[in-house]
Amino acid sequence: MTDTPTVQFATRPNPPAVTDLEYQAWSRQATINYDGGYIEATYGDLIQTWSLGATDACAGQARAVVRAASTRTNTIGGASSPVAGANYVYTAYPKRNSSLAAGGELFTIHTNIGAYTARVGGDVQGLIAYVCTVTNQLYSPISIQSSAGAWYGPFVPSDS
Repeated sequence: MTDTPTVQFATRPNPPAVTDLEYQAWSRQATINYDGGYIEATYGDLIQTWSLGATDACAGQARAVVRAASTRTNTIGGASSPVAGANYVYTAYPKRNSSLAAGGELFTIHTNIGAYTARVGGDVQGLIAYVCTVTNQLYSPISIQSSAGAWYGPFVPSDS
């Protein structure tokens, strides 16, 4: 007799009581960075949607740089000095640039336990591509509504 394996998804954490100190952490803004953008919302909303322990901030992308040789003149009419060209590869990690202004667009993320707004940086194609690659981190199906009113999804949790 062979046992059929069963798929088990991560268990959604229960929200802390308002009197708990942990509730303050759930009320603060948090960001999920991905290649080409970010999702910013309260930590409590993000942790109720995605299994954040599975996100990988160390997942960098290799970027090639090709710099052509040129000449540089430090003073007007002065002598030129050659600048050597360079070819190299570096790793770019997902990030969000900091600013005092609210960046991104307001999107609404709909889950089976409610809806919340999140600021999304980058284009919508990058966001949808990211969500499609992390469906294994979802607790339940979600749909995303853009600031222009377009609906995307539902995105269903997967086991891969």
